[in-house]
Amino acid sequence: MIKCIIVDDEPLARQLIVSYIDQIPGLQCVGNYKSAMEALPALMEQQVDVIFIDIEMPGLSGLNLIKALKTHPKVIFITAYTDYAVEAFEIAAADYLVKPVTFERFVKAVQKIGIGEGNVPTLNQLAAEPSSIFLKVDRRLVQIDLSSIIYVEGLGDYLKVHTKHQTYVSYMALGKLEALLPSSAFIRIHRSTIINKSMIQFIEGNFIRINDIDLSIGITYKESLLRSLK
Repeated sequence: MIKCIIVDDEPLARQLIVSYIDQIPGLQCVGNYKSAMEALPALMEQQVDVIFIDIEMPGLSGLNLIKALKTHPKVIFITAYTDYAVEAFEIAAADYLVKPVTFERFVKAVQKIGIGEGNVPTLNQLAAEPSSIFLKVDRRLVQIDLSSIIYVEGLGDYLKVHTKHQTYVSYMALGKLEALLPSSAFIRIHRSTIINKSMIQFIEGNFIRINDIDLSIGITYKESLLRSLK
């Protein structure tokens, strides 16, 4: 069993990585911490194989924590910034992930760890498309079944996820959510609209009927839409 910890000052970010770890046989999360200083005693007291760590945190940064350790476990940085990539790899980081992190990208990072051979399944075994995603709604991280999503409406820095049961409003750009959705099931039909292809009733002209709702198809998106539907 590969033991790992998570260090990130964002509670929702920690919850997401915990949910990813739980889906990977052979990985065990033995702790998650909101600061580098909080994680330091754990690193000193127990055997940890992998640390998933943010960089910019109050007090001691993730980079400085790793530099302060005489020996350290395998390190995978997970951050919202690209600026520190060179410095991260200079201290032998196994990988450098930029938020938001998809499950498939997380799996690829785990495969680079190079420990516990035989415990970590291959990408083909693990990267089956997820059945749900986690979405930040108000102060909660809500799990949403992908099959329940009808369409997603982008509203600048916000988006509305319309499901069979209710509509969720989240502070996230549409492009970021698009990266989290499996392309086999979802497609962008307009600069402000992503649809669930399984909900399509028919296409007529530049409109698409989905769950008894007519949505406009952007001119630049129509060709890729028809190609994906073959």
